[in-house]
Amino acid sequence: MEDRRAAPRQQAHVSAGLETAQGRSTIAITRDISARGLLLLTRAALEVGEVVKLTVSLGDGPGTLSGKVVRIEDFEGHELWRYKAAITVDDGDPVLARLHAALPELGR
Repeated sequence: MEDRRAAPRQQAHVSAGLETAQGRSTIAITRDISARGLLLLTRAALEVGEVVKLTVSLGDGPGTLSGKVVRIEDFEGHELWRYKAAITVDDGDPVLARLHAALPELGR
């Protein structure tokens, strides 16, 4: 099977607050991150193309990034998390760069 990812992923479990463009708020956790985005688990039924804001807590304080949902899948077999969502983030987003820099401290 061919891997079509534009950037390699690194495992990272970081809790986050998620806010939709409609103002709905919920929790999420990242599963992995890449230079272009992240995969997260959430309870929110998001739509492809929807813009979301994530607020993460890092060692040097909180950070907020925004991104667009590019893929959403049901996540079965777990009581808390109902969906897997792939989020693309603008190139050069400083919070995504901070997440990458913090990976060794987060224990990946």
